[in-house]
Amino acid sequence: MKLRVERDALADAVAWTARTLPKMSGALSGILLEAGDEVLDLSSYDMDVSGEASVTSVVEEQGRILVSGRLLADIARSLPAAPVTLTTDGGKALLTCGRSRFTLPLLPEEDYPPLPQLPPEAGKTSGAVFAQAVAQTFVATSKSDTMPLFTGIRMEIAGEDLTLAATDRYRLAVRELTWSPEAVGFEREVIVPGRGLSDVAKSLAGSDFVHLALASDDRGDRSLGVVGDQRRFTTRLLDGQFPKFRDLLPTDFTSSVRADVGELSEAIKRVSLVAERNMPVRLNISDGEIELRVGAADETQAVESIEARLEGEHMTIAFNPHFLLDGLHAVGTATAVIRYNEAAKPSVIVGAADFDAEPNLDYRYLLMPVKI
Repeated sequence: MKLRVERDALADAVAWTARTLPKMSGALSGILLEAGDEVLDLSSYDMDVSGEASVTSVVEEQGRILVSGRLLADIARSLPAAPVTLTTDGGKALLTCGRSRFTLPLLPEEDYPPLPQLPPEAGKTSGAVFAQAVAQTFVATSKSDTMPLFTGIRMEIAGEDLTLAATDRYRLAVRELTWSPEAVGFEREVIVPGRGLSDVAKSLAGSDFVHLALASDDRGDRSLGVVGDQRRFTTRLLDGQFPKFRDLLPTDFTSSVRADVGELSEAIKRVSLVAERNMPVRLNISDGEIELRVGAADETQAVESIEARLEGEHMTIAFNPHFLLDGLHAVGTATAVIRYNEAAKPSVIVGAADFDAEPNLDYRYLLMPVKI
């Protein structure tokens, strides 16, 4: 193998591929490099998740090698700003960039398993829209692996409607968007590991389009593919029965309060400085303001008020401050609208462009209150 490639292009491709490297040693800890006709393909695979990237290269001698993925990733991101030359010499790979030279031992590629094939393409959507939708729902996934189902993002496709949902049983995030399906009437419901999908969607946010690859049914194909900008990702799907989340979302509310997202977020952060573990923040909602309070009368306290617009009944509601902040940040608008019925029943946060604009119901963040 002998080729030349731009430093930034190689570093980006290696970083993308290295995200799916397992922590184990052996062949699966390697990144496979295949030099073909004016292109260098990089891939990694841990038997559940795969990552592939292609880079335009000047290939003088084609070849295929397997090198330590972590080592290659560390080297690639530290290289100087100069073209990179990669050659092989017996059982070693030689990487030269400017005045830097590295020698990497080759791993036995015969032990490397074949990469999974992409399922059929299901459709496409904007990279920026997809990244936002995934981020808005990933925030509500469980960060504990004790119940893998709740670490995933539910993805429902019904024609031109794509719905993402996630819950950790204390909150629920739902994002609805339209997309371009490959076939008319395509329908499928799957649960995708949240962390992997979040990382990939964020990396492809700048792509004009992100293509989703998904079989029309799960018979013999339990994987999802994501493709964009010469990057490919596959992941095994999660098994289990996801809650009927639409039944959990209230449709009618007696009251709502509007507040500036930035002001409310900063106030929550300040009053939470005195909060001990699992201590909630109380929102005393009244005409013209929200008073935030943390701590009881015989404890360290913090109180702050912000301007707000109330429509409906006065109410005192308590929330986990971290979960409340997650929802406020996820709405993606300048104004948040908190809708509620009773202090003991779930509230739903949606976004609005300003105090006078109609709420955007494409994204809804349901949050269970804390008993006072």
